[in-house]
Amino acid sequence: MSKFDQITYLGEIQRKSIHIVSMLIPIIYFFIDTKTALLILFPMTIITILIDISLYYSETVRNFAYPILGGMLRPHERERTSLVLNGASWVMIAACITIAVFPKPLAIIGYSIVILSDIAAALIGRKYGTIPFMDKSLQGSAAFFVVALIVSAIWTWIFEFSLLFYGISVFGSLIATVAEASTTRLKLDDNLAVPISYAGITWLLSILCSIPLY
Repeated sequence: MSKFDQITYLGEIQRKSIHIVSMLIPIIYFFIDTKTALLILFPMTIITILIDISLYYSETVRNFAYPILGGMLRPHERERTSLVLNGASWVMIAACITIAVFPKPLAIIGYSIVILSDIAAALIGRKYGTIPFMDKSLQGSAAFFVVALIVSAIWTWIFEFSLLFYGISVFGSLIATVAEASTTRLKLDDNLAVPISYAGITWLLSILCSIPLY
């Protein structure tokens, strides 16, 4: 993240405290089928995007929303010279894509990683990040990877997958970590890049290793 696109550390904490509510998506998806999940998420995603569009085109909406959102908006989200989707929209878009495209376990794990690992990376990286790593900090990326390993282990146990699957998930977590650290240069939102990179590589390796995911 560019230093010109930073918010205060308190603003980062507030932003991530809201971000963690998104963990309800993989948790609820665990108990329902894919079709039902998409029927719930798709309208919510459309509403979120429409709010973003309103923030760009309507000064009235901005005057109402910005005092409420306070310091949680990044500069590029607040000072919109073009139509830019904020993090909430990308979170919802990512949920729809990962749930629609990938096997249920991989969508759940990948989405859990982008929520929890991103929180760890942002808070640790902002507080202790001193060594550059691609577009982020080594400390932040290390925190991202460690949390991804924990998330993978928990869901591997819940789904009763094998140790081989966990090994594959570790590699997928590594790829997701690199994807998250390089989103600025790739001009991708990390909320989208992380779950797709994780689920994509993990699915491919699971197929090659004949690991059933359904």
